[in-house]
Amino acid sequence: MDRDTPIYISLTGTNSHQIKIPAGQGSFSIGRIGMDKKKFDALVDENAVIDWDVFNTFYTPHGQQNAHLHPYGDWPRFFYYWGNDIGFVEWAKKRAIENFFWQPSRPLCLDLSDAQIRNLAVKSIDNPIKLTLDQYNNIGLYSLHLSGNIELFEVAAQQEIPYIRIEPNTEKDQSLSAYQLPIIPDLAKVSSLDVIVKPIGQAFDCESLLQFSHLKSLNLTGNITNIVCLKQLKQLERIGIRYAINLEGFPSLNTWDNLISFIGWNIDEKTGKRLNAELKQLAKEKQLDYSSVSKLRSPVWFTTEYGIPFENWESKNAKIATKAYKAVLKDIVKAKTEQEVKLSIEQFIALINTLPNIETSEREDTGIAIHQLVEASTLEIDQDKAITWFDEMRDF
Repeated sequence: MDRDTPIYISLTGTNSHQIKIPAGQGSFSIGRIGMDKKKFDALVDENAVIDWDVFNTFYTPHGQQNAHLHPYGDWPRFFYYWGNDIGFVEWAKKRAIENFFWQPSRPLCLDLSDAQIRNLAVKSIDNPIKLTLDQYNNIGLYSLHLSGNIELFEVAAQQEIPYIRIEPNTEKDQSLSAYQLPIIPDLAKVSSLDVIVKPIGQAFDCESLLQFSHLKSLNLTGNITNIVCLKQLKQLERIGIRYAINLEGFPSLNTWDNLISFIGWNIDEKTGKRLNAELKQLAKEKQLDYSSVSKLRSPVWFTTEYGIPFENWESKNAKIATKAYKAVLKDIVKAKTEQEVKLSIEQFIALINTLPNIETSEREDTGIAIHQLVEASTLEIDQDKAITWFDEMRDF
């Protein structure tokens, strides 16, 4: 394949798509019609049948030199596909794929038995997806990444999957009840797990991790709670905590007898200092793999970096609201009395009152901002009182 010359491929019909792949690109992305065509190599109807065999003659330079070892091609190594054709599974039984991302738009069952997909990522927002993951080939599934509405997934797997990554959709409102993973019986024996949520937003409840009692490696990213439960995961050898705003109650590192690596990065500065001291002591007592505690952060840092809830506003409004939010946040952090906090909140709401096109979603975002601003105060101020200030002052 000449990387500098556009070519036609028969993806959904004879010469249905013209593509041009830059030199060095190892992936191929297939989006749905209506998506931004600049972000994809090809767009297809979401229900179109795709001829995956069109890739049988595509090679990397190394693969071309060893074509006899790759009768069905070896390029692309990575696929990104938004659509409902599951023919890629049959094709993958004869041709190895390193990474495959898939986001269908209707309920589907996928039997990956004997498919040579090394790393599979599936995202579902609205549709139930059943995955059968038994492997009987030499390649086998190494990692599974589930994202979106995790409750929509049903997973059947007789064999252990070495590594699982779960990235649930969570709300941006921190005041909501913590998110819990659903029970996934066939994944109970996983030994390595990553869970990722927003740094500022609905917290992830660590108690829902207790279903994975065989865990040896655990990485948690984002706002987490109920962290004292982690002490019940006795077999942990490696722990990573990243972008965690509040680690109060995190167990002592001596809790885990087999611990050989701990990484804390961009975490709560108060608990982070304690964990850093414990890690230094642990390093004196036994040999550790790479470990570190760094980038200790204040709640204000998290809020200003990740918590400002105006990203979906009209550009001019977002810029004005964000600037005002940051200024008010600085004042509230320094406030010594409740009256000072109230005055800052009222000034912020008064500015939002002057902005055009503030509708229901913008009102909800402003309410979240008020909640965050009050939380940033060193004073104990009831959130119901802050809501009352908000409702009394706003005219949107």
